[in-house]
Amino acid sequence: MAGAADDTPSVVVVGSINVDDVAEVERIPRPGETVLATASRRNVGGKGANQAVAARIVADDVAFIGRVGTDAHGDFLRAGLRDHGVDAAMLRAVDGHESGAAHITVADGENTIVVVGGANQAWDTLDDSEVARVGAAAVVVCQLEIPPSVVDDTATHTRGRFVLNAAPAGPVSTPTLQRCDPVVVNEHELGALTGHEVGDIASVTTAAASLLAHGARSVVATLGAAGAVWVTGGGSGHTPAPTVQVVDSTGAGDLFVGVLAGRLATGASMAAAVADAVAAASVSVGAVGTIDSYPSREEL
Repeated sequence: MAGAADDTPSVVVVGSINVDDVAEVERIPRPGETVLATASRRNVGGKGANQAVAARIVADDVAFIGRVGTDAHGDFLRAGLRDHGVDAAMLRAVDGHESGAAHITVADGENTIVVVGGANQAWDTLDDSEVARVGAAAVVVCQLEIPPSVVDDTATHTRGRFVLNAAPAGPVSTPTLQRCDPVVVNEHELGALTGHEVGDIASVTTAAASLLAHGARSVVATLGAAGAVWVTGGGSGHTPAPTVQVVDSTGAGDLFVGVLAGRLATGASMAAAVADAVAAASVSVGAVGTIDSYPSREEL
């Protein structure tokens, strides 16, 4: 498996990192209702951190760039990334801000998530050392849980392949969209970006192709149990997902993005990278937890 030359990471993730407080319940509460948790846990989360850990499954060198608060949670998050083999040297602490947090409720394979951005929202651009790290990477990954100015700045300084997970759904500037190779979205996010109604595979493929017409270099749309669709300038395809028992879907989308980016960094084709990402996500939904449910390289 190919890594980058010298000490340059093959994948750099610029994004969000949170402390995840997860409560497992028998069912998602209705508005105004109180339910008792059957179990709870605390772990490293946030789309950016999840994707960095996921990329490390298939790529030998992964670095994370982000922001935490000057609190105990910041130390917890930094240690958590390092425990999973991710370079956290550029996870900066920001005075006057708390680390990001997510409050997650899980029941019957479904989840609700409330995110408090905290330090994830406390920056505007990359610093000089971060610009250098991004510019040297084979693949750079962003999401929309950090300020749009940081996403745009990262896209501008990427010299390798720029992967944008346009989640949660939000606007993407035209210059950044034109750097995306691919932009990764679920059905809801694809509809929000394109204005298309999506349902079956054909409509998803059509909507994804419309993003190419607006400048994206490639598009990948995740469809949950139906797998994923990919569209490039050279063609398109649909990768179905195996039938599995869903226990906990938390973080499966981030696992998909990370494995996709990691495989692209190793030189895989889009079709092969999407196939591995679908397989990885299908494994993770069968176990409880977020990054704790992610498969090992051997399992994948």
